Amino acid sequence: MRLVYFSLTRKANGARFVRATSYLKSLALRARSCTSHRMPELPDRYDPATTEPSVYADWLGANCFAADATRSNRVGGDRVPFTIVMPPPNVTGILHVGHGLTYTVQDVLIRWARMRDTETLWVPGTDHAGIATQNVVERLIAQEGKTRFDVGRESFVKRTEAFVEEKGGVILKQLRAIGASADWDRTAYTLSPELSRAVRESFVRLYERGLIYKGHRVIHWCPRCLTSLSDEEAEFQDEPGSLYQIKYPLSSDATRSVTIATTRPETMLADVAVAVNPKDERYRALIGKTVRLPIVHIDIPVVADEYADPAFGTGVVKITPAHDANDFEVGKRHSLPAPVVIDANGTMREERDAAGRVPTELQGLDRFEARERIVEMLRAEGALGKVETHEHAVRHCYRCDTVVEPRLSDQWFVKMAPLAQPALAAVREGAIRILPERWEAVYVNWMENIRDWNISRQLWWGHRIPVWYCDDCDPPQNVIVSREDVARCPHCDGPVHQDEDVLDTWFSSWLWPISTLGWPNEEAFDLKAFYPTDILVTAPEILFFWVARMIMAGYAFLGRAPYHTVYLHGTARDTQHRRMSKSLGNGVDPMDVVTLYGADAFRWTLIAGLGIGADVILDPVDLEKSFSPGRNFATKLWNIGRFLLSNLGDAPVEPLAEIDTRRFALTDAWVLERLDAAVVECDAALGPLQPTTPSAGVDQRTWREDERFAGLRLNEYAESARRFVWNELADWYLESVKGRLTADTEPNDREVARSVLLHVFDGALRLLHPIVPFITEALWQKLPGRATGEFLVRASWPQSAQRPDAPRGADFDLVRDAVLAVRQIRGDYNVAPGKTLDVIILAPSDAKVYRDNAATIGRLARAHVSVATGSTPEGAAHVVLRGGSEVVVPLAGLIDVDKECQRLRGELEALEKQIVSREQRLANPKYVERAPEDVVRSDRATLEEMVSKRGQLTEKVRALCGA
Repeated sequence: MRLVYFSLTRKANGARFVRATSYLKSLALRARSCTSHRMPELPDRYDPATTEPSVYADWLGANCFAADATRSNRVGGDRVPFTIVMPPPNVTGILHVGHGLTYTVQDVLIRWARMRDTETLWVPGTDHAGIATQNVVERLIAQEGKTRFDVGRESFVKRTEAFVEEKGGVILKQLRAIGASADWDRTAYTLSPELSRAVRESFVRLYERGLIYKGHRVIHWCPRCLTSLSDEEAEFQDEPGSLYQIKYPLSSDATRSVTIATTRPETMLADVAVAVNPKDERYRALIGKTVRLPIVHIDIPVVADEYADPAFGTGVVKITPAHDANDFEVGKRHSLPAPVVIDANGTMREERDAAGRVPTELQGLDRFEARERIVEMLRAEGALGKVETHEHAVRHCYRCDTVVEPRLSDQWFVKMAPLAQPALAAVREGAIRILPERWEAVYVNWMENIRDWNISRQLWWGHRIPVWYCDDCDPPQNVIVSREDVARCPHCDGPVHQDEDVLDTWFSSWLWPISTLGWPNEEAFDLKAFYPTDILVTAPEILFFWVARMIMAGYAFLGRAPYHTVYLHGTARDTQHRRMSKSLGNGVDPMDVVTLYGADAFRWTLIAGLGIGADVILDPVDLEKSFSPGRNFATKLWNIGRFLLSNLGDAPVEPLAEIDTRRFALTDAWVLERLDAAVVECDAALGPLQPTTPSAGVDQRTWREDERFAGLRLNEYAESARRFVWNELADWYLESVKGRLTADTEPNDREVARSVLLHVFDGALRLLHPIVPFITEALWQKLPGRATGEFLVRASWPQSAQRPDAPRGADFDLVRDAVLAVRQIRGDYNVAPGKTLDVIILAPSDAKVYRDNAATIGRLARAHVSVATGSTPEGAAHVVLRGGSEVVVPLAGLIDVDKECQRLRGELEALEKQIVSREQRLANPKYVERAPEDVVRSDRATLEEMVSKRGQLTEKVRALCGA
């Protein structure tokens, strides 16, 4: 199998930081000019294991995925640009089914846009993945019995770079295996020199605008990763816990107390007050007095604050400013101290302002172990009230799943409210649409309530914050924010040291649509040619992590939205509707599927099952069940190709456009109309490529209301294309045209049949190519008339056509109905498939259509067909067609009519008894009232089916038996 390996290295001049090399298991990949690769004659069976690597190598050799910026009409070219930026996977990541889903969707859209004659760019790349990558390297170091602190920062970073160099890029190789047609020469990396420059520029600009600041507040802290997290990175999980009621006695009267409920009793050691609502009459007399803090035995004040909700619990809340974000705000309002009793590792310690607060027996205990010990100490003091089971939402680290600890810390923040305003307006005014529609309300709600973004991380792997501190100057002059590294203080020439923290990984990712195109160089040719981009495809889980922030960055740095459409696809789930994950062990490895069934089967299964907003259901236990439909469809397509190539012969095929449409047979006109209808259906399902209404901004358009939520129904597109190929082209046209392709057929008719067959199969391959690119390219290359240098991946999307002088293709539907009626009769009366039937079509109307196509009907139905008028004879089966015509099959000689009549009457009699029994049951009010609702509903549905079957049986008896 042919594979591709990406090495994330820099050239000596640093201009290009990604080098792509490739290898074969047995031989090196040959560089090819843009010439088509003539494959051997089609084997009997399609083998994706040999076809797919070969086809992909041809695409690469011909540079088929490369975008030419000079052709964009934004820089004087002649083509509309269409751009997607690939959500960058972790640089050391391995492809999972979620990746496979999102990148397959993107590739379908990219291939479709490329065939629509746009200058198409799909920007690939990887993310340095700060926390994830550092965690992996720390685990490797731990195997040596060391921590990163033992190794030291410089050595740790070098080891991480070496790890990325060794392991990085595997996922990009895997993306090629599933057919991703990205412009690999533009592969980006968030820690490259070019993108690192963009990160620094954005930080400095926002700092200069007063939108970045260093704040002292409570943040989310991961005791495992030893870093702060943003709100979005500290994910809520519902889990069972306990609600503890604790009694705080009044300092002036120990016989009286106030009761406070908490889920985190370990934080009470850092309580500095209790709060009551100033309007709560129950506690008004206590305001300004003090209560005794259990265990610590110090007095703390009772403060009045509206944060205390009289309707919640007892109406009294404990205030712990260093360990709760809301309490921190209360503490600031009342100038309260903020002692810290839980350290960075999640253990109990007396840190800042906490002297004497943590008893000796608790110091050094893990926070959860300390919780249990504190509960016992409260119980011993008589300060513990009720303990109740309590279901609540607890934040966890999104990377290691550790329970997050609120922690008072100095961190860097971005003021988000000013950045959110244009991003909010963009969606409200239609410059950006979010599909499915329901996600727009979620986006708006988040934007309206946005909080400042904590962007500093206490890690070593990532973009180091571009802030230096002078060792000699006083604040604020000692803070130096710079685009370039600082060696000496610009104010006093004294020594400086850089901030120890790195930036949140998402701070580089939010620049992705602009940094990958050359920003901050606003004259960069790619930026001018391809920005704004078009569609952002991703999962809903990162709508706030990434999607919304990219929109804000686009407006903040370039004044324009980065894309006009956000498509949030569903999630891959197992048959129990659980999200596929490594921890559950219910995932599907895309590479296993590619090995067993081929990449096209993998892609087909995902797209065909992807209703807009719907999840994709896969069976990880039975891959055959999930992916065999895709394999079977590929086999069907291959067999059509084999039939076509074996029957077209070696003579040149006349182009369809040069054939007089009056030479078309009815079947020709019908299949061409069905192809046109399929094109229209596929276009409608995929929707408009771009908005059509210009807005005030440069290169910016807004969506009309009738287009805003149209398109991107990929499963409907897949079904329209499949239905044409399987149900119309294969099942009907191929079967009807076989007799016209033989050597003894009248030459003119044979040439028409060859031309139409080639045209519709070519159109079918074009329609299907975005979903199943490998097999369609392999077949298309074998079609007659392929010129040197042609590739389906760069061919044009099919267009519907008008053929005013052609026969009325819809008349062929009458032919199909007649054939289906004969097949139904054959099945109903168990007539052997090989038995030729005598068929009479009684046609009060449409007689000419039936006469002209009697031979076709006979060939498809294995029958001798005659057309007549009159009534249905006795001893015959019949089916009424549209327009009142009838298909009649005399059964004498085919079956024992008397015996069949006896059987039908017996079946009808038994059915009558069942109907009476079911009607009596449903007529009984007690049964209807007492039986489960679903059982009654099922009974009624069964009765309805029985009545319908009775009508069919009665008609059969009348037609065959005369009574």
